[in-house]
Amino acid sequence: MDLEQFASAYIGGERPIPRVRDYLGRNQQLWDLGMDKEDINNHEAVERKIKQMDEDFDLVMITEDFDSSLVLLSDVLCWPLANMTSLKLNARKKSAIEELSPKSRKILKDWLWADYMLYEHFKEKLEQQKNVFGLKSLKDDIVKLKNLNDKVKAECVLKVVKNTTSLSSDFVPWSKDVLAFKINENKECCKYFGISENHFIEYLQKLQMERLRKWNPGRMNSS
Repeated sequence: MDLEQFASAYIGGERPIPRVRDYLGRNQQLWDLGMDKEDINNHEAVERKIKQMDEDFDLVMITEDFDSSLVLLSDVLCWPLANMTSLKLNARKKSAIEELSPKSRKILKDWLWADYMLYEHFKEKLEQQKNVFGLKSLKDDIVKLKNLNDKVKAECVLKVVKNTTSLSSDFVPWSKDVLAFKINENKECCKYFGISENHFIEYLQKLQMERLRKWNPGRMNSS
């Protein structure tokens, strides 16, 4: 079943849609941010959650405006743009991209109204932050960032692959429907541009545990 059929048969047909494994489902962004199933369907509770997030976070990045978001992040963190470089992981293959009808888009937008409130609030705020930063400066920095990313790709990517089973385990993406990169593993710095999310999380957890052992070795030994 594709997304078009799901929107029509399940949402449009008002069929019950339980969360997959009790956590994947409707308004997933707000669910991941800690809202329970009662509050997530309450307009006032959603407004309070968005207000709280607005107070907690200096910057919320928007996927389709990712370059602008990264430039603003570099400014917030006072980091050089060279620290914002990346490869575009998990981009869907063209054959796996689904076209949605206007009717299905409307059905999904109404059904996911809470996540849309979250998205539209922070999309508008990002536009305000872009204006404060300066659109000319932003445009110039986006060009600089793209040039830096091109250098990373030239140095680290041996080729873009569709058959991800040919990759070593660290670089296999979460889905067969996305593109991946064969990385130049002879260069240590290149590995972390192409490593999959789960393997990168494992690497960070290992670093954190090593730091904890150095900071408090007695506690680690007692556990």
